[in-house]
Amino acid sequence: MTTESPRARAKRTQILTAARTLFLQHGYARTSTDAITEAAGVSKQTLYAYYRGKAQLLSATIAQELDGLDLHGRFQPTPTTHDDLRARLLDFAHAVTGHLLQPDALALLRLLLGEAIHVPELRGALREAFPARLLGVGAHLLQDAHARGLIHAPDPALSARMFVGPVMSYVVLDGLFSPTAPHPPTDATLARLVDLFLLTVHEGAKR
Repeated sequence: MTTESPRARAKRTQILTAARTLFLQHGYARTSTDAITEAAGVSKQTLYAYYRGKAQLLSATIAQELDGLDLHGRFQPTPTTHDDLRARLLDFAHAVTGHLLQPDALALLRLLLGEAIHVPELRGALREAFPARLLGVGAHLLQDAHARGLIHAPDPALSARMFVGPVMSYVVLDGLFSPTAPHPPTDATLARLVDLFLLTVHEGAKR
């Protein structure tokens, strides 16, 4: 795997920042690659050297949003006790709801949902950049916990859906579809959500 130079990383960020700003201001369809190159101060040749086009730029925008959560870092090292696992899951729930319920993040998610409905070729890329990424990280954590005998989750992908889905319901119902300013769920609410989820995977471990 080739490691990018600091200059290349800076150029990639420069392009992505310009694209994100324009997408949020004008929408995907009304943002041209010419506008992105002008805002980023690069040539079209340079843009295509880093991103294949607008679809990949939009996918990279949400991936960048999730990078701020440091999801993999939050689950390292692998939990070795039930209390440690509970703390990791609670941290995940806090990070996702706290970050994605911010106004800028919600604006980006609304943009993504709207564009994916009208631009079919975006759907696969956005699925991999956003929900599949959250589910993949969750499944990996639960698979490791199952292997250590902390929980009973023989189908970690399904168990991840059972956990990530309720967490994301706060982003969707209390954020994307809320008529008022969003408020992240309380610590007590998320703690209860995590505890209820763990009941479903602890019961199997006791058998």
